[in-house]
Amino acid sequence: MKHLLIIILAIGCAAVLFLGNAHWNERTGLSKQDPVQERKGSDPDTKTSKAEAPSSTSKITLEEFEILSKNWPDAAKKQFELSLQKEEPFKIALAGSEALGNETNGWARLTKAELEKAYGADSLEVVIQTYKGTSMDFSAENKAKELAALKPDLILLEPLTLNDNGEVRIEDSHTHISNWIETVKAENPEAVFIIQPPHPIYQASYYPVQVEELKKYTETNDIPYLDHWAAWPDPQGEEILNYLSEEGDVPNEQGHLLWSKFVNEYFISK
Repeated sequence: MKHLLIIILAIGCAAVLFLGNAHWNERTGLSKQDPVQERKGSDPDTKTSKAEAPSSTSKITLEEFEILSKNWPDAAKKQFELSLQKEEPFKIALAGSEALGNETNGWARLTKAELEKAYGADSLEVVIQTYKGTSMDFSAENKAKELAALKPDLILLEPLTLNDNGEVRIEDSHTHISNWIETVKAENPEAVFIIQPPHPIYQASYYPVQVEELKKYTETNDIPYLDHWAAWPDPQGEEILNYLSEEGDVPNEQGHLLWSKFVNEYFISK
């Protein structure tokens, strides 16, 4: 009888505990499945995937590319289309002297941001390479190998023309450019070059001759030439000083904005 009483009391305690727990769950709105749903909503991996979802929109379609790239060389268009098919980013290198600017107001940084925004960061990558010295220094230090190692598909090159002023003969400067192109193409035969001059400066005499000869060089060698000088005020007039630093040797913020706007309008047709 004593054992039976103990068993009845144990069953009674278990029943009380079960009913109490059920009542508590009912009041708090919890069920055995609720914690699983809660974890799904707060799973770090789930949050990451949601945050990364917009990355799919950072890829451009072929139709969108054809509209934006109207000014591009045909060879570069074909390479970009191949990159889209391979789902690999097309790489553009902006290379030249320190006239490309710094990280805050340089035209190259401004252009990089606009290009990656327009074409999608997953479809296009822009790298910036600045160099000191003359074209002769560039060749002597084998900087073309460094440029080639980036494996760019398109190179917008400002070939240190202003740095060469009074230091390197025009003919030699052009020879260096040809050698750089050969070096890059040895690594990537499909690489496309576009050449642009550095910025204009106030009332220069010999420098405009260098720039004109650079343009002739590109025409002779069938290289696209980006003539952004057309967007600047007359270098012989004082208005040009509003776009240059106090020393007059590099663009100021306004000059970088002007330069970037021209390059952007070339690469991004609207």
